[in-house]
Amino acid sequence: MKRFPYKSILTLVCLNAVLYVFIVVFDVMKAVNSVTPEQGLLCDSFKYAAIISCLIMCVISYKRTGERTPLIQSIVFSFTLGADLFLLFTPFFAVGVFIFIGAHICALIRYRPRWALPAGICAAAVFVLAALFASKTLRADAELTIIISVCAAYAVLIISVTISTFHSPQARINTLFSRFGMCLFLACDVNVAFFNALPADAPAYTASIVLMWLFYLPAQTLLALSACKWPEAEKKPEAEKKPEAANST
Repeated sequence: MKRFPYKSILTLVCLNAVLYVFIVVFDVMKAVNSVTPEQGLLCDSFKYAAIISCLIMCVISYKRTGERTPLIQSIVFSFTLGADLFLLFTPFFAVGVFIFIGAHICALIRYRPRWALPAGICAAAVFVLAALFASKTLRADAELTIIISVCAAYAVLIISVTISTFHSPQARINTLFSRFGMCLFLACDVNVAFFNALPADAPAYTASIVLMWLFYLPAQTLLALSACKWPEAEKKPEAEKKPEAANST
């Protein structure tokens, strides 16, 4: 327990672990078509509660430290909750993904602020190009065109955020949580793509039902922990240690 910054955060991590077990069990049941609508709604409620737990971890850390990182990560999770509200409880998939774009822009501001504007411009350009491709080449209707365009812009930003975690000056433990969390986030989104693009009888579609949250909840929990100030974290971030190491030799 001494390794956790606060006992309240440890409690929330344990809560997420319990919710995670229920979520995986329900998703396995869903994959084999043995979930009732009521059970599906309960599972989605557990999923949403787990993300609220992640937000609370960051809020606790910000209140205790007053630092910029947990504040920005709290904003990221506020966007995430808005996105997941649409993705879990409504059929408006494109709206949820669009809100997630805001989350990733905020994440870029946390990790590499200078990247936020160029990445945003690139995402906007990809959005336009994808819309033209979908409507002109694929002859997609308006709804599908919007989904393809939003997802293309989203892909640019989540990849940018993942790369930014490898270039952000943080303490070692925060860096590990950030990198591993974003890699799991990417793995989740690959399965989200399978779930939405593949026919229901495809093996990868069935697997994606379970794998989405199998990756997603650990990803978000790690990202919440990456914003905490850890007792064993040294005052100087990793990027600042290298010159000192070089000088000592």
